[in-house]
Amino acid sequence: MKRVRAAIALALLPVMAGGCIAAAIPIAASGVIAREKLKGRGEAPVSRKARKPRKAKAEARVTTPTPASGPGASPVAPPPRATMPEVTGMTVTTLKELPRPDGEAAASSLQGYQALWNYLSAKAAARSKGSALRSVVLGPSATLAAPAFEPCGSKPLAVLFDLDENDESAGDPDARFRRWRGDGSDLVVAVPGAVDGVQAARREGVTPIFTSARAASGAPGVVALLERLGFGTAEPGRTLILRGGADEVQSAEATRRAVASRYCVIAIVGDSLSEFSGLFDGADSSARRGTAATETMVAPLWGAGWFLLPNPIRSIARPDAAPPKE
Repeated sequence: MKRVRAAIALALLPVMAGGCIAAAIPIAASGVIAREKLKGRGEAPVSRKARKPRKAKAEARVTTPTPASGPGASPVAPPPRATMPEVTGMTVTTLKELPRPDGEAAASSLQGYQALWNYLSAKAAARSKGSALRSVVLGPSATLAAPAFEPCGSKPLAVLFDLDENDESAGDPDARFRRWRGDGSDLVVAVPGAVDGVQAARREGVTPIFTSARAASGAPGVVALLERLGFGTAEPGRTLILRGGADEVQSAEATRRAVASRYCVIAIVGDSLSEFSGLFDGADSSARRGTAATETMVAPLWGAGWFLLPNPIRSIARPDAAPPKE
């Protein structure tokens, strides 16, 4: 009887309570059903946080082993050093000669000898017009502060060329001590402009005179070498003076004055200060020598009688080759 009353009550509920209660009954029923299903499976509801997957780390963690400490610990080997790759196919140079002067050095030499020719040409023209000329060889009483020159008069004109390379600037430091055999085997060349300058001097009536500290016994080889390079014929004792064996400074000074006693030396060509005057070697110190050429009364001679130029002949022998003895 009680079950019948409950069924009638449930049937009358939509009519009595309206649509709200009617809508709530199915929802409640569904919740009950869902709860019963979960209980049957033995599962718990999953939270939203648990549903989010973990992001994989983009980079793997790198660990560096630390060296163990203590007396029994083995040392950690250092990382290998980078080594240069082995080069194969290289050969030791067989160079027997130094290279000729580069473009800038060749142009500088040519420019200097061109200036020398212009100067000699002007002096020769002045002599032909009767003008008195002055020698550029300093006399015995001369000083750098008060230069005095050898008299010229009517002596024939001449230009002095020193053939010995300055060991401070030469490509071959021992070039000045090498014997010139003149047989074609000498490793020497004429510097740019030198041959043309010497030939032009002769055409102007100016005698080229060559001097060297080599021994007089080597005169035949020097004469042959000058001819082979195009400088023309030199006469030992007159236009070729070899002063080897004597004190070089005194001998060079004496050679210049000996030439000036027979010629009006209107120009001197050399590559060191001592080839113009021994007074530079008598300077009190190297600092004094460095300013003696520019801060004394001989300064106007540079480019106007004194020409600091490469020597006419340049050795291209290897510097490590032992020079032959005189």
